[in-house]
Amino acid sequence: MNNYHHGNLKEELIECACKLCERSGYTKLSIRSLAKESGVSQTAPYRHFKTKECVYAAVATVGFKKLSEACNIDVEKKATKKQLVKAGYRYIEFGLQNANTYDLMFGTAVGNFADYPDLLESANKTYDSFRSSFSKLTNDSEDIIAFKCLTLWSMVHGLVGIIRKVHVVGDDLKNPSDGPISSARMVADNLEQHLDMVINGLISN
Repeated sequence: MNNYHHGNLKEELIECACKLCERSGYTKLSIRSLAKESGVSQTAPYRHFKTKECVYAAVATVGFKKLSEACNIDVEKKATKKQLVKAGYRYIEFGLQNANTYDLMFGTAVGNFADYPDLLESANKTYDSFRSSFSKLTNDSEDIIAFKCLTLWSMVHGLVGIIRKVHVVGDDLKNPSDGPISSARMVADNLEQHLDMVINGLISN
């Protein structure tokens, strides 16, 4: 990034920070490392980011925007259960393919999202899409819809972590039938079917 235009330095720094985060994890991301990777002076990033948390917030904002795009629920069209299943599948797929960014998005490295309006808005967008879809698929009250939406979010979020563990363990278990890994592997191998059953249960009950 040695040949940058002053007007878009912040955007280029954010792009670089996103790459650094996904490559090495957010704990290795700092203003100093960002400056070095970007090929700018040590002080240049401080014009746009007062603290390391500000860099984290910018990366998380991009991550949530990409997550929302990945889920791609068109709230203007008629919502279907199949649409929700696909959205849940793509949510999990995003979490698996962008593990380091995902950890930053849902970890505690960024404190109060309300301190970063763009981050708060992008973080809420996917939830709002799920909630809007649920509202069109059931006759439940708003409180019940919110509960069901949060239940779905918790489930897909949990599956990201569980499936990541399955991938780490691989086929090395001496007794694969023991413990939860065997069941988790079955879910990972039949993810859309599992999501369909869960979402069907949420809609029906």
